[in-house]
Formats: sequence, structure tokens, C-alpha cells
Amino acid sequence: MKRLIVAVGEGSIAEELGIEAEDSLVGLNGTATFDVFDYHAAMADPSIEVLIEKATGEQWLLEVEKEEFEDLGLTFDDGLMDEMRTCANNCVFCFIHQNPKGVMRDSIYFCDDDYRMSLMHGSYVTLTNMDADDVNRIITQRMSPINISVHSTDKNRRSYMMDNRRAGKSLKFLKQLADGGITMGFQIVLCKGLNDGDYLDRTIEDLSKLVPHGGGGFSLSVVPAGLTRYRAENGLAHLVPLSTFDCMSLVVQIEEWQERFLKELGTRFVFLADEVYVKAGANLPSYDDYEDFLQLENGVGMLTSFAHEFNRHREEMSPPAVKITVVTGRAAYDFMRNLIPPEMQVDVKMIRNDFYGENVTVAGLLTGQDIIKQLKGKPLGDMLVLPSSCLRHGEEVLLDDVTMADIAKELGVRVSAVNPTGKDFLDFLEGCVI
Repeated sequence: MKRLIVAVGEGSIAEELGIEAEDSLVGLNGTATFDVFDYHAAMADPSIEVLIEKATGEQWLLEVEKEEFEDLGLTFDDGLMDEMRTCANNCVFCFIHQNPKGVMRDSIYFCDDDYRMSLMHGSYVTLTNMDADDVNRIITQRMSPINISVHSTDKNRRSYMMDNRRAGKSLKFLKQLADGGITMGFQIVLCKGLNDGDYLDRTIEDLSKLVPHGGGGFSLSVVPAGLTRYRAENGLAHLVPLSTFDCMSLVVQIEEWQERFLKELGTRFVFLADEVYVKAGANLPSYDDYEDFLQLENGVGMLTSFAHEFNRHREEMSPPAVKITVVTGRAAYDFMRNLIPPEMQVDVKMIRNDFYGENVTVAGLLTGQDIIKQLKGKPLGDMLVLPSSCLRHGEEVLLDDVTMADIAKELGVRVSAVNPTGKDFLDFLEGCVI
């Protein structure tokens, strides 16, 4: 596999060797099988061998003498420097399989399950496409922390939910990783009637046995399965969304575990997704209750963190000089509307998720077509603000390929995006001018 070089550092070893952008790295220390972690491990040595293929097709075998840990100065087009591992499961709750068929960009339908991406970007992996060599590599190279989707520690139940007979067997890797000093963030995607109730209690207790006193960076999130309106037409099994009563019961169940773990482990360890508290009509936990917010990217503690930062910095700023409309999903609508004071001239609009269906309520899954349709002809002030979580990473494109420019054109208003944190939101408001 060729690793395309897109940039060469000025004054770097690579530049001195005559390596240029558009060349490729095809060999490292005598092997063509390596990734970014192998590459960085090689940089620790004072002597390495690289095989470079020039843009012309000519190959250079270079022996490089350098300082320990000195980098060659190469930037590659692919951060992983290897093919990404795909998912070997067919999970009953998989959100990717619940997308409309054939109408979205190809990347939406790609199911990755690569432990290296977990380390690099915080994604969750299932361990089902791994073997003993992979586990040993994680431990040897200290690839920590890693996020793991567990769902159930009952082997048969996990195998059924993930439609993979290896799913139960791969649970053995959890203890091996913990014993090897690897910190893990666990996830349970909760499906009513499958891994809730007593199954959930067993899973929480089993995972807690891997946690050192004080937590050691270990955490567990419980998030409800996202169910779209395309399940039936895609031939997927029927799943029932959690009811208000289910959510209320779940809050009580998790709080009881948190109280126990706080006494026994010195950490609450297990945390619930914000949307469960919202649907239950329960008060969100306090800022301190989330400890280090280890599951923030999984929708756990985002609202509490947002409110904490917002209230902490609100007195430091003057109201914005423009009238702003902020869009959000149903889950965060009441929270945002009650948090922002009237003098800030910020109107919060709830966007119903017609694209995915009423059971999908988070802002990160809003689509451009729903925003346009539901806000067309309505007064939006001087600017419309979207949460950046609904955009493709690094781009101004939503899930349905509608761009921010498309929304601006259709609604006749300036459109911006802001990171969904209280401090970033306030900084954005303060910087807004007509």
C-alpha cells in the first residue's frame, strides 16, 4: 500500500533527502505492512530504512541516520496510513443500517470497527474483528485509552444483539486489556427488552470489576438506541423506543449504581445519556456529578457542561448587537430556551427530525432539508446559527449533503455554525456584528 505524502517540512530530514509532496512511502524498515503507530514507533530509533516511490514511479531505498525521536518531517494524506478495518457485526441497533438506502453519500454507509481509530478519534470498537496479536500490540505499544462497545456481558445476549457468534468470545479481551494497563471507556447501547433490566445490572457489575479504585480513567455510558423511520423498509427487526416511564426507571437504576460505586470505587463510573434525563423529565446531574466528563462526546453531560460554562461566563459579556436564531433538536430545545435570557436577543427554534423520524431528537442528526422546510418564511433575525455537531467534520455540509450556503440561500439569512459548548457559544455571540 502506498502512503501518499502531501507535505514535506521545511528544513526537515525528508527535504534534505529530496523527498517531495506527491511522493509515496511504500516501505518502512523492510516491510510494506505498517500504519501510523508503527511509523511513529520507528521514529524513536536513530537509524531507519524507508522505501520512497517518486511521483515518476522511480523507487529510492534510503537509510537514514538521525537523532532519537526525530521525525522525518512527512505529512500524509491518510492519518491512519493503512486500510481501515470494517465492522464484522450486524448489530440489531446499528444506526448506519437505519439510513435510507442509496440516497446519501457513500461514507455514511461505511461501518468502521478499528481499534486504532478509537485511539486517534475516540470512536467505539467491538473487539470482534481482533485477535490475540492485536490485544498484545495494544498493550505493548500502550495504545490507551480505547473505547469499547460492550452492550452486554452475557455472551449469548451479546452475540445475539450483534449477530456475531464471536461477540461473546471477544469479551475475554476486556480483562486482558485491563490487566495490561489499558484504560477503557465502555458503552452500552440500550435496547428495550434485550439488554435492559437485570441484563443491564449484570453488565454494569461485571464491567465495574475491571475498574481500579478511583476510576483510573475508566467510565461507562448507557445510551438509548437511536431508532429511525427506515427500520421497517430496510428489513430490520422491530425495536421499541424507551418510554417516559422507562427513562424514569433507568435514571433511578443508574443513580443507585452510582451511589454504590462512589462508596466502593471512589467514582460513579456509570453515566446516562442526557436524552434519558430529558425524556424522563428528571433534573440533570450537577456539574461535579459527571466527574471528568469522560463520556462527553457520547452525549453524556453535554447539557450540564454547556450550562456550567454559559452561566460562568455570561456576566463577562454584553448582549450581542444582532438578533440571532439558534436551531436545535427536540432533546435540547427546552434546555436552551430556558437557559438563554431574553436580553440576549437569541431565539431558539426546535427542528423536528422528519428525515430520520420523531424518535431521533438530538441536534447532531439534524438535516438541512428539515431546517429549510421548517424555517422557510419565518423571521430569523440577522443570523441563523447551527450546532457544528450536525456538520461533516471540517466542512460546511450536513448529513443530507445540504450545505450552509444552501440554507442561507433558501432562507435569505446569514448562516454560521458554533461548537456546542457554553464558552464557545458565548464567544460567538460576543463576536457577532451586523
